[in-house]
Amino acid sequence: MRLHRLLHLAAVAVLATVVGACEPPIHIKLASTEERLPAPAFVISEPSQPVEKPRYGYVSVMDLDGTLMWAFRKLPPNFEVSPARLSYGVLPEGFEELEPAKPLVPGRTYSIGVSGEGSGGFHFHVSHDGTIREAR
Repeated sequence: MRLHRLLHLAAVAVLATVVGACEPPIHIKLASTEERLPAPAFVISEPSQPVEKPRYGYVSVMDLDGTLMWAFRKLPPNFEVSPARLSYGVLPEGFEELEPAKPLVPGRTYSIGVSGEGSGGFHFHVSHDGTIREAR
């Protein structure tokens, strides 16, 4: 229970950093307009870096009610180049899972946040038919 609480606090801290920090931005978007459950894909880019070379070391996905849905970090903790494409629930090579991926629920809105040399976030909504769209 204590670990869960620490992970939750860490995720909140990351989101606060994403909102208020003066770091180079990292952009996140859906990989395509056809993304669906169970494993939507996201593209991560860092405009200050060459294409497909974002530098991040921590990723979290949260329900907007604050529930941590998935979290992982790079091992060893460093901010070398990380994958430019992520699929929900698929742990990239060289990362360790801090919170296993929980199933995304239709009708809910989520936030994915990344941090490292820069930070960024993206809100997405899961429609009742399982399709994923950007939340506005």
